[in-house]
Amino acid sequence: MPHPRSKTECLDAIVKEIDYNAMKNETMFINFQALVADEKIHTTAAIELLNEDAVQNGIVEQSLSEIEYKAFPADIVEKVEIDLTQYNVGDMIHVKDLPLAANSKISLVTPEDTLVVNIAEPEAVPEDEDEEAAEE
Repeated sequence: MPHPRSKTECLDAIVKEIDYNAMKNETMFINFQALVADEKIHTTAAIELLNEDAVQNGIVEQSLSEIEYKAFPADIVEKVEIDLTQYNVGDMIHVKDLPLAANSKISLVTPEDTLVVNIAEPEAVPEDEDEEAAEE
């Protein structure tokens, strides 16, 4: 007979899926995944861009919103923050450029050469369109 868990014992788990009915404003179900200390799990980390307004004369184009990886429960990362203050027009950030890729305890599932952010040069408006806009 299995040993019953005491009421104070807590299992570590993460939320894997939530089914939410917006029309009824209620949660239908939540799927959890139990965490085992010596087993890697497949999960994702959200990518959050910081200081987008610090990019002078460039357009920030985010191509990837989350990174898939495998890690032990102690090494799980919920989000990856990218501070854009050090980037300029023409710079590109790939998965391999992020601290998550340098962490030896994490196995990336998302390919390392995947583009995360591109700092593009604004498109020049042809002179004909500038003149037409000024006339209107």
